[in-house]
This record gives sequence, structure tokens and C-alpha cells, in this order.
Amino acid sequence: MSNNLRNTNHSNDTQENDLSGIIPDDILENIPGEDKGKIAAIIKHTMISGVMRSKNPLSDKITPEHISEIIKNSNEQDIRDREERKSERNYNLLLLIIALLFIAFLIIFLKKNEQLLIKIIIGIVSFIGGYGFGKTKQRSNS
Repeated sequence: MSNNLRNTNHSNDTQENDLSGIIPDDILENIPGEDKGKIAAIIKHTMISGVMRSKNPLSDKITPEHISEIIKNSNEQDIRDREERKSERNYNLLLLIIALLFIAFLIIFLKKNEQLLIKIIIGIVSFIGGYGFGKTKQRSNS
């Protein structure tokens, strides 16, 4: 049992020596003995991975011309995205105008039959609400 205790003390001393240059002594004293080994392993792993970074094979082959081409393509994509958003806004505006004209048409021609008009307007509002809910649900899922 005393041999086991000596091994534990020896491993704690080794861990403290491993961490002494990296972690300040006042912090090192407050770390529990069983956690010192874990912390030492994490720090060693981090230090080794920092030294032995794996290089991307393409990074050596990229030239300034490639970077210019990437920037040019990115700008073209941004322009296409803006055009697409603009056409989508125009389409939505057109749909809104058509819907308002249709509702105005219904109000003008069905003002004598108010019950039918109210049922049609309730149906239209319900459809628009369901459509909007579906669009919102679709955006949140993507």
C-alpha cells in the first residue's frame, strides 16, 4: 500500500512539474489531485496539435488570380441574390394588389347580400392566414 501511495505522490509531482510552467502556482495549488492529470493531458494535447497543424493541400496552390476570381464570383452571386429578392418583392406586391382589387370587386358587387359577402371575406382571410402560417413554418424548417 505504501508503494501505491509513493506512485500516486510521484505522479502528482510529475503532473505538477508538467503544469508548473504553464499554469500559475496559486491556481495549480487549488486544482484537485485527480484533475491535475486530466488538465495536463488536455494542455499537452493542445500544445502538440498547435505545433503539428495539418495543412490543407489546396492552400499552397491558391494564387492571387484564384482569389480575384473567387471575389468576382462572389460579387456576381450577390448581384443575382439582390435581383432575386427584388423580383420576389415585386411578385408579392402584385399579389397584394390583385387580392385588394378582388376584395374591392366583391364588396362593390355583393354589398346587397351582406351575409354572403361576410362568409366570402371570412374564407379569404382564413385562406391568407393559413397560407402565411404555412410559409412561416416552411422558413423555420429550412
